Amino acid sequence: MKSFIWATMWVLLVTPASQLQGQQKKNTSTCVIEGTVTNQKGTPLAYANIFLEGRMEGAMSNTQGHFSFKTCATGTFTLICSYIGYRTFKERISLKPGKIIHVDITLRQQQIETSPVIVTASSFTTADREGVTLTTLEVVTTPGAAADVFWAIKTYPGVQQVEEGAGLFVRGGDVSETITILDGAIVAHPYKYESPTGGFFGTFSPFLLKGTFFSSGGFSAQYGNALSGALIMESQDIPPKKQVTIGIGLAAESAKIDLPIIENKLGLSFSGNRSNTKMMFELNRSKVDFSQYPFAYDLNLNIMYRYSRDGYFKFFLFRETDKVGVEIADPIYDAHYHGHSTNQLYNLKFSDLINRVLIQGNLAFSQFDRNMNLSAMYLEHKDRLYQFRLSAEYELKPGFTLRSGLVGFKNQTLFTGEVPKDELDLNPDAETNRVETDYRSDRVAGFLEAECHTPFSLVLISGLRGEFESVSKDFILDPRISIIWPISAYSSLTAAWGIYHQYPNARYYDPNTGNPHLSSLQATHYIVGYTYRREAQIIRVEAYYKNYQNLLLKNTVKNYINEGYGYAQGVDVFVKKSFGQLSGWVSYSYLKARRKWLEYTKLTPPYFDITHNSTVTVKYSLSSRFGLGLSYRYATGKPYTPAPEQYNTARVSNYQKLDLSLSYLHQFFAGNITVFYLGLSNLFNRINIFDYRYSPDYSKREAVKSSFGRSVYFGVSFSM
Repeated sequence: MKSFIWATMWVLLVTPASQLQGQQKKNTSTCVIEGTVTNQKGTPLAYANIFLEGRMEGAMSNTQGHFSFKTCATGTFTLICSYIGYRTFKERISLKPGKIIHVDITLRQQQIETSPVIVTASSFTTADREGVTLTTLEVVTTPGAAADVFWAIKTYPGVQQVEEGAGLFVRGGDVSETITILDGAIVAHPYKYESPTGGFFGTFSPFLLKGTFFSSGGFSAQYGNALSGALIMESQDIPPKKQVTIGIGLAAESAKIDLPIIENKLGLSFSGNRSNTKMMFELNRSKVDFSQYPFAYDLNLNIMYRYSRDGYFKFFLFRETDKVGVEIADPIYDAHYHGHSTNQLYNLKFSDLINRVLIQGNLAFSQFDRNMNLSAMYLEHKDRLYQFRLSAEYELKPGFTLRSGLVGFKNQTLFTGEVPKDELDLNPDAETNRVETDYRSDRVAGFLEAECHTPFSLVLISGLRGEFESVSKDFILDPRISIIWPISAYSSLTAAWGIYHQYPNARYYDPNTGNPHLSSLQATHYIVGYTYRREAQIIRVEAYYKNYQNLLLKNTVKNYINEGYGYAQGVDVFVKKSFGQLSGWVSYSYLKARRKWLEYTKLTPPYFDITHNSTVTVKYSLSSRFGLGLSYRYATGKPYTPAPEQYNTARVSNYQKLDLSLSYLHQFFAGNITVFYLGLSNLFNRINIFDYRYSPDYSKREAVKSSFGRSVYFGVSFSM
């Protein structure tokens, strides 16, 4: 489905289309800016992007590294130069009519991709903004990540490879136990083509985002209602210059317009994407039988108004529709799944610095509608979520910062339809239960957090989060603490402890198939780690233990009760290194997870207990125009149940996949950037097995396999 739709469009991110360049005629009413762009060895860099911050004047360097453009602006401005894999160059220059300004720019290598440091347990940052794990550049240049935030995060340690999708299973936790937030607003449905394991893609294109923060555990008291992980995303700000980008690929078309309206004050970005995958599946000879090839389109609008130096409003609108009809592997019945969903989000964010207090707030509304039909099952699902957030951050004195906030949610979830009494029964005549869930819940949460820099460079972050939920009448208090201790100029020790609660999915409150009186679930995190970071190198080793309580457990009388329990323990290793034009990373995770949970009547491995996960990712710049990427992933096979009552006592074969991406950059005329891209997925042509479906008496079985063997995706992106 979009496996490589945005692949290699990273060039457009770092080198947006510039204005016409060429020989500039001297004009007394304009100022000419010219110069050269080289690396530290003095080699000219072609197609570097040079422009004035906040204005639309700019140029690209030619094959000799030379650039020249003119501007009508007067006064002092910042000249910016950006190039793939190099630090962004900034220099203040004074502009006067008739003046010729010569600037020789020397760029330093590999700081965008190789600058993560640990600030808290289980999370990364990069140099361009504190709290950002992945820049858009890193997302779209990761081979096999399908230019998708969720897929890219799965190449990092702590996330298990469970099925062929984007779902984030974090450190022995279910996909539902990771929370997703955009600009302070909860995203209730963060996946396209939703499934029990998440979905095939993330909802938001990385080109709508300026960065993400991902924590695989031990996250702060600011975030709640999640047992395992937190993915925090921030949308783009005012675009620096006008740009139109058009993309055409094997299975999709896209368009994006960036429009600064008032310099440094008001701007908007608008984009639309449409995917129709029939040609891609047929070209790659997929064995999956579709009655409706996966189809989706989305529209996005991001408006930002900066009314002062520190204050702004940002409005984000998103609407996405997708549908699919696909055969479900079953040893007996010819079953097809038909799904159609619509997802909308409207979010208004406010931020200002008032008397040294950073005040931020949100008002958001999201709406999700889905119809699902599979054999005897038919369900209509509707979600409505209203939310607000208000937070404050204040540095009481140097080295001591206080954060506090109040969050409110009003949620309505409706499920209506019929479901088989046995969820795995695909018999179209199967006996069913009527589902009529009308779940209406109000939640109010508050948090208080202090960050203290103590002697010996020790950083202590402690917090408390309280939350009340109207259906269960639960009031919970979650204390959390993390410690960062730099033990040398390049290394540090980290530790974290915290209690986390999460309310069950609304469908478990159904009066016929669930229990309206369920309480919240609980997990306690224990984390210790070591990090070494020096220039273009990072090494991180982290061990963790998670204790689960109050999990849902099937019950013959009440359907579900809060008497489940379990644990997860493991070690994550991450190594990242850069060698000139070659860069990459290796991640490895060891996991042991056990749960007495849902239908499991004893402590047993859950289906997402993947013992070993490892990824090797390599990126190489062949030249200023050619880029190459390779990614290899290996994972232990997923557990499955081979016979009645033998819960997950067997495993499918190990998962292996090698992906390759190639890109070529060309300029047809001044101001144009065209990217040709090619993606080859699963070069070993390995058909991975993710599960087995059995007949009711377990006499027959059908393998659930990957959709593709070796496959190809290609396309072109054109900007001006």
